[in-house]
Amino acid sequence: MFKLLTRIAAPLKKIEGLARAAAVLQKNGNFARIGTALAFSLVVAAAVARGGLPLRLLVLVVACIGFLEFLAVHTGPARPGLKVAGVVLCAALVLSGSIDPLVTLTAAALAAPAAGLVVLYDRVRGRNRLSVTDYAPLFFGMAYIPLTLQLGLYLTPAEQFLVILCAVASDTGGYYAGTFFGRHKLCPGVSPLKSWEGFGGGLVLCTAVCLLMGAAAEPLQWRFLHLPLWAWAIMGAVLHLAAVAGDLFESALKRGLGRKDSGSLLPGHGGMLDRIDSFLFVLPTYMLIRIVTRLAQGS
Repeated sequence: MFKLLTRIAAPLKKIEGLARAAAVLQKNGNFARIGTALAFSLVVAAAVARGGLPLRLLVLVVACIGFLEFLAVHTGPARPGLKVAGVVLCAALVLSGSIDPLVTLTAAALAAPAAGLVVLYDRVRGRNRLSVTDYAPLFFGMAYIPLTLQLGLYLTPAEQFLVILCAVASDTGGYYAGTFFGRHKLCPGVSPLKSWEGFGGGLVLCTAVCLLMGAAAEPLQWRFLHLPLWAWAIMGAVLHLAAVAGDLFESALKRGLGRKDSGSLLPGHGGMLDRIDSFLFVLPTYMLIRIVTRLAQGS
């Protein structure tokens, strides 16, 4: 029996794609990646399904961790005052959405005065020789992470699942298609491991998710955009482009600073920012599509 199985498997080993797939799946790091993704997905799914305070608290935790990783990458492990100011502003941005959108904008605008106070404090204590521009990551980080994540709280649960699934589908399809079949580099100067084959895999999976969600929206009475299926397919392609852009953008930031990962919190993925980089571009892109579509439909 063993000899028979060996003979059957022998030709399969000559197929390079299958051989690479087997090698990848046997890696310990890949199992860690899958396990972490499943655990994280369950937590996110539970929070989205529950909504309300659990979801807002999850967004707060993700925003604070991602923001601290962003500051650590750009300013180093020091600057405790800057990190405290950042966490306080993150909390204000995420939690203020349930009060008044104007409070959210005010919290975002406070990033500049907060950084200024930290600069003044450090200079008074004689510990800072840097200029105010060295604190620019606080301003950009506010808009890039907590302000963007807070947008998702204004979506319906069905839309939240759609955006999350599209980002995950783009990442997953791109990762495994690129790993198994990747030959032609997509953007070697920014991310040497990304390939056009991976881009195609992510495109197919992300578009398929959009088509399935769009087809199920009316029968299940989900509160989605009212679009024909061909428009859902186009939206899937657009959201995939946004996901790839988000991934490449963060890769460019890390590459410019000589970093491989933003952190080591999530085994197999790196840091929190490495996990949500695509989502940070997919979410505002979907919001833009949502706004334009509703304006065009007069709703």
